[in-house]
Amino acid sequence: MTRSDSAFTHSTVKSFLSINSLVHSFLVAAVVVLGAPTDTTSTHGNEFHEDFEAADDDYDDYDKEEEMDSSFKKPNFTSTPQHFRVRVGDSVRLPCEIDELGPGYTLLWKREEGDILTAGSVLIVKDTRISQEGNSLIIRNISMADQDSYICQISTQDQRELRHVIDILVPPSVKPIPSTGLAVVKKGEPVTLSCEVTGNPLPVVTWTREGAKKFPDGQRTMLGHTITFVKTDRHHSGVYTCTAENSEGSPAKGVINLEITYEPEIEVELNLVTIAEGYNTELTCTVHGEPKPNVFWTKNGERLDSASGPNSPHHRYVQTSTGSRHVLSIDNVQSHDFANYTCHGENRFGRDHKTIEMTGVASTATLKRNKPLTNGVELEWVTVSHTPLMEYRLRYRRPSASHWEELLLKANEQDSEQGGMLFNHVHQLHGLASATEHELTIESKNKFGWSRPLHVEFTTLPEEAAVHEAGRVTSAARQTSWSVVSATIVLTLAAILC
Repeated sequence: MTRSDSAFTHSTVKSFLSINSLVHSFLVAAVVVLGAPTDTTSTHGNEFHEDFEAADDDYDDYDKEEEMDSSFKKPNFTSTPQHFRVRVGDSVRLPCEIDELGPGYTLLWKREEGDILTAGSVLIVKDTRISQEGNSLIIRNISMADQDSYICQISTQDQRELRHVIDILVPPSVKPIPSTGLAVVKKGEPVTLSCEVTGNPLPVVTWTREGAKKFPDGQRTMLGHTITFVKTDRHHSGVYTCTAENSEGSPAKGVINLEITYEPEIEVELNLVTIAEGYNTELTCTVHGEPKPNVFWTKNGERLDSASGPNSPHHRYVQTSTGSRHVLSIDNVQSHDFANYTCHGENRFGRDHKTIEMTGVASTATLKRNKPLTNGVELEWVTVSHTPLMEYRLRYRRPSASHWEELLLKANEQDSEQGGMLFNHVHQLHGLASATEHELTIESKNKFGWSRPLHVEFTTLPEEAAVHEAGRVTSAARQTSWSVVSATIVLTLAAILC
């Protein structure tokens, strides 16, 4: 070994021993602070001082004997880093096996966040759950606070480290936001529903609606810790449940009731009710609103008394409700009952109303056949009327015309079906231009007046279609004539043979 090599080795060793001295001084100070014995008879203190003296002696010996082998074997880890997944209450052993620690080296355990747990064989942290067996660190009765990275470190110049991770497995838990479980929002405003979720592994959160109802966008479930509705309406009202699930324990649930406040909204099943005298009938409206609206009925603008006693002027009128469905029942309908009945709803956010006309006139006709011809159209329609029909009125024109042509048709007794309530009629309208668009209305009249019109649109056929139709009819006529002749021949032969 050359003198320059010897000088370099001498300097390196001296620096290394100085670092060891600093580490040992720190450990002695730590033991003193934590209450370890400090008198000169202390086992740990004597060991530390003896190590320092031994190190100094070694250094002196090195000065005196340069021919001494200057190679120092550094300790190496034989354990590998591990990721421990444990549950609260479990125990865990963190291994830190080393091929050869050797004199002058110290092993310590610490947490990632900086707390030193052990130094050599000295337990620094005051926690009865933590102990050391050989070089391994033992933690018993694991709690959530123990989740961290744990480092086994050797006091070499390069600060060699072995790192283990403790992951605490935790079943899911849920806290709804708002914590009251109730969210109230005015119609049209946005709203966000949230569930604060904990658990390890991180739980998957699924949202559903009570009664398997779909979300307003048609989905049955939504994912994520939060759901947001940008613009709310009454269809967003209801109970929402967030369910958090992971591999640990049972799913956790949080429930939020979303209330949308809004003015009344009214729907009617029919806006026209046709009825005959002497029958009973029901007028129905559905009223939505939050807060729940006050609902009442009027007849031609006059409020109906809800009382049903025999002395009430409206004793044949009975008002009932089930949920949002409101019914006005009228017994033994008389001619003076034919009127406009209006369903009203009111709350502090506003009001709404819908009107139902109850009448003895026929219902609007229903179209059964609309068959265009070259110069007209063949129509068939059916009408419901509780009294006999007197006549029909057809009005027709081309869309560009301002004037309506009018045709009155007498209703026939043979039109009547099903005890006089259904009236079926067929009519061919002629004299129209070919290959042109037309619009037409059909009205039915009984003793109470004209029904509401049925609107029909059609386009007459072009002339060439008429030629084709005529050919088809001629061919059919020939077939019919031949059939008649054939039948005559058969009958004649039969007579002869007999």
